[in-house]
Amino acid sequence: MRAHPFKQFHHSAVLLRTWILLIAALPAFGARVQDASPFSPTYADPAVPLLQLPTDFRARRTSANLNLTAGQPVEIFNATGAGCVRHMWFVFGDKAIDDLSIEITVDGAAEPQTRMPFRSFFGALLGFEDYHMDSAGLVNFPNFTVTNDVHIPAKASPGWNLYLPIPFSKGCRIVLRADSPKSGGGMIDWQQYSNGVTLTPLRFHAQRNIAQPGKPTEPFPIAETEGTGFLAGYVMGWRQRDHSDMVFHNGGTRLLMDGQTDPHVICGHNVEDDFGFSWGFNQYQTRWAGCPYRDNRGRTHQSGVFYRFFGPDPILFRSSLIFTSAARPDDYEAVSYFYKVLGSKAPKIVTPHGWQVVGPFPDGNTLEGFQKPEDDLVRQLSQGVWPDTFAWGEKKFTSHSLTPKYGWTRLEGVYQTRYPYPRTEQSFYVRASLVSSSKRSAKLSLGLDNWAVVYLNGRKVAALDHADEFKSVKIPITINKGDNQLLIKTNNRQNRDRLLWAIQCALE
Repeated sequence: MRAHPFKQFHHSAVLLRTWILLIAALPAFGARVQDASPFSPTYADPAVPLLQLPTDFRARRTSANLNLTAGQPVEIFNATGAGCVRHMWFVFGDKAIDDLSIEITVDGAAEPQTRMPFRSFFGALLGFEDYHMDSAGLVNFPNFTVTNDVHIPAKASPGWNLYLPIPFSKGCRIVLRADSPKSGGGMIDWQQYSNGVTLTPLRFHAQRNIAQPGKPTEPFPIAETEGTGFLAGYVMGWRQRDHSDMVFHNGGTRLLMDGQTDPHVICGHNVEDDFGFSWGFNQYQTRWAGCPYRDNRGRTHQSGVFYRFFGPDPILFRSSLIFTSAARPDDYEAVSYFYKVLGSKAPKIVTPHGWQVVGPFPDGNTLEGFQKPEDDLVRQLSQGVWPDTFAWGEKKFTSHSLTPKYGWTRLEGVYQTRYPYPRTEQSFYVRASLVSSSKRSAKLSLGLDNWAVVYLNGRKVAALDHADEFKSVKIPITINKGDNQLLIKTNNRQNRDRLLWAIQCALE
């Protein structure tokens, strides 16, 4: 049976109208599909997860054929605008590149945020033979190929790789310098961001320190900076010179943070413990911690390199960071990698410019003995200028001068008898001057661990029991016009903060 002509026409008209509406809607629908990105606005960097980087980018690569002449800088990367270097790779035709250096400057800074020997920057420390390194931040592939191919250099350098991100908002410049001719190649893989992209204010920095040898009475510096940022990782190498004990027995690392705003600390155990090893080092490598090189010539005759990247557990600082290791008379080299807000500074604090310390006194074993009044001693120590040698009873004590940093004063290395461990269960007296233009009420902000008795102008103002760990307190005081003598009796015992002996002092 045939359909009615009108019904047939009506059905065709409905179909035509539907197709017209669909075609009219296609541009808008297509625009919505095109505008809807399958990616989230940012993603966490694999090597530095605390950094959230934009996904609105173009993937780029800058390649360079390197021919360096003596003393002449070679610019291998110079990008303007916003972006982020994600990977650097280099290779050279000769292993002899100890005279090669690298500089990295972002956002037009007056001084490079990174300037150091090339091999040190890539984790090859203390001139050791090239070694394989496989970490979140650094990957090195030594050239151990044995071949008769005349086109392959017999002593070619490793493939050097950096995976720590280097974000920039205005530009990034990377320069190599050498004291002798060099030839090689390089690739910079980077991301070019769109105009107006929201980018983290944190910028990449690297610091290098070396001591040949270190001093048991002075902490070896790993990183020191002020401002707001976080520690991403570090590489450290040692060469044993003192063979009286195992090289690992050095007392571990110390991190003193935010002395101006919120004083707190992290303390290590021994050097291998801080990198997650046990009973020394073995050549194992993981993403976050490892030992890429070790030369074991005997229990007390060893050398090596170890790394620690803080991807899962970044260490934040909001005003300052002092990162050190206890030292032995061995060779040390360390390179630290951190991110901080460009131009950020620590707030100014009122703190003593210098301290004097005298001791040790054998009365730090019990709290009762520690707090027992020594009025004559306190009176004598609160007056005048201390001589180099101080007499008390039949004993003579040597006084030392100490210079604080960011309000922190370190006591670990004073009167050292066996490195790297400071004296325990004994007490020191430390003294400083507080100068005021008027008589007024104030608060003394004091941070320390273990016990302390605090005197101002010879009068006891506080007794503190911080036997478990480092704590900060605010002590109400009245300071006189002119010079005021602050005297603190302190001791050092084993606790959660592993023989930390530091005082943080500021006047509010």
